[in-house]
Amino acid sequence: MGEEKKQNNHVYNYKSVEDGEPETKRSAMSLRERWCSCNRGVERYHYILLFLCIVIVIAVTLSITITFLNGKNQHEPKKPHVVLVIADDMGYNDIGYYNKFNDINTPNLDKLAKEGVRLDRYYGQSICTPARAALFTGRYPYRYGMQGARPILYGAKLGLPLTEEQILPQVMKEGGYSTYLVGKWHLGYSKWDYTPVKRGFDYFYGMYGGFADYFTHISAEPESPDNAAFDLHEHYKENITSTGTVKETDGQNLELIRDTWNDYSEKLFTDKAVQIIRDHDVEGSPLFLTVSYMNPHSPLQALEDDLGRVPGNVNNTIRKRFSALMVSLDTGVQQLTEALKSRDMYDNTIFIFTGDNGGAVQGPINSNSLGGTNWPLRGSKWTIWEGGVKVPAFVRGPGITPNSESQDLFHITDWLPTLAGLIGVTPKMKLDGVDQSGLLKGTTNTSARKDLILELDPAYKQAAYIKDNYKIILGDPSPKPYDDIYPPLIDDATWYASFKNTTINPWGRYMYSNFSQQCDQKIVEYLGKLEDSSYNFKDIKSIAEFDHSEIRLYDLDNDPSEKHDLFTGRERYKTLVRDMYDYLGEQSKEMSDLLFFVGSEYRDVTSAYKEYSLDPPLPIGKDKNMEEINKWRPWL
Repeated sequence: MGEEKKQNNHVYNYKSVEDGEPETKRSAMSLRERWCSCNRGVERYHYILLFLCIVIVIAVTLSITITFLNGKNQHEPKKPHVVLVIADDMGYNDIGYYNKFNDINTPNLDKLAKEGVRLDRYYGQSICTPARAALFTGRYPYRYGMQGARPILYGAKLGLPLTEEQILPQVMKEGGYSTYLVGKWHLGYSKWDYTPVKRGFDYFYGMYGGFADYFTHISAEPESPDNAAFDLHEHYKENITSTGTVKETDGQNLELIRDTWNDYSEKLFTDKAVQIIRDHDVEGSPLFLTVSYMNPHSPLQALEDDLGRVPGNVNNTIRKRFSALMVSLDTGVQQLTEALKSRDMYDNTIFIFTGDNGGAVQGPINSNSLGGTNWPLRGSKWTIWEGGVKVPAFVRGPGITPNSESQDLFHITDWLPTLAGLIGVTPKMKLDGVDQSGLLKGTTNTSARKDLILELDPAYKQAAYIKDNYKIILGDPSPKPYDDIYPPLIDDATWYASFKNTTINPWGRYMYSNFSQQCDQKIVEYLGKLEDSSYNFKDIKSIAEFDHSEIRLYDLDNDPSEKHDLFTGRERYKTLVRDMYDYLGEQSKEMSDLLFFVGSEYRDVTSAYKEYSLDPPLPIGKDKNMEEINKWRPWL
């Protein structure tokens, strides 16, 4: 009885006040039923607790992730902006830090060079078009038929081959950059597909061809002055139509002509580049801006203010005008750097300055129209002497070793892979250029480049190759008389020119009345030979068919002026020459089947421009007005 009472008391201890059931019924509930009922309540509590824990863990994880990413964005440097400035026909001795005659004044370029790495063994090509092709493709011009001293002429049907599918602006686009080109293109315009906004640039403001009047922006080739046209254009990538052309109305063209008439080219290009910098969304994409000046290319049209800043010892009229064009270029670069500083972009900008080819010297024939000097180097633009291909260049920016000079080999093709490496993009094409970022940053002591093919040209049957400090030249290095060492002509008594300030003449105010008489006859004959369709180059497949009557070897470390040929009569250098020759032979097998500007069908000048009537006419002189004007345009 007592045990039963204890059991009942024990059972009673589980009673609930809310439970109105009789004690006997509650006592009758099995232990299993009571346990299951209690367990279900505990399970519900566990599920709720587990759900709350998961929510808390997710919230904490998201908070930590967001905090980490924000901190990473604050401390991780953004991709650097890139500004690439190209000078046209600037000689080795035509920049202040190399100049030996105190006839060049470029303080801003000199200052920028000290902020970074001065490239003292830097090479371009021998003339404008091949140099720009090498720069933008990262590949030797002979691989796609654009080698030799042959630029794209107005009315030429060819351009940078579209098989070069990824050029520098396209690489930069892949890296997330906004891409702009201001100034000279000179890589073809016969088809819209050849033009800058179809080759990776978001925006283009500049000229298709190689040169133009600095004020009227009209140009023609010397041999066809009647075919002259306006060469200044403004295109946006957004204006590419569904058919692949770029929308360009007659009204826009006429407005551009009127708005820029008599405005100096350098100032137009600089002002446009400064505007791009000022309008750029710094918090958005990084900037890739190429400013390709025409300075100091002929015609030598200088502003009075710039002439006044030329060193006082320069009395030669042509050299003084040339020097003034370098003053103008230097001022433009100063304005670019000031614009970058005003936007707090300067410290995070890689600033590259490069020439394209050697200076066009004041030789014994062309002394009236040129003005550059490559002293102490031999030769001129158009040649594969050092004076035709070795040019000033430097780079400064974040991570670049300041106040340094590099004696290592560097070629204009190296910029594409170097910039691609810096921004984390792998180029699609097989390149001849090499990534030199280690050299520029000081993380390596030597260049990644040990050799360089300067030329493989079956048309002129010439080749040039540098390996270490030796340079081999096969064939005639230059159209004579540009095979000497030319100092600048300081005194007017050493030159002859008859300058004619014409009005209607399509060459504008810079036309020389005696141009045809003064022109280098050998160059004229050479170009005529290239245009002759009977002059067959397509069968030349290797350097075995090149000109072997002249083979030269120079030690550039000890003979930078190429005065002493080591090969002729010196048995001990024959093994070296044979090795270098054999390498050129292997590379010549990779020459493109296309050879640039060969055959009689390469020009179509009369189709390459459109004529506009001007109402009211443009003022070009006191007594005459221009009532019509042509404008270069794609036509194929």
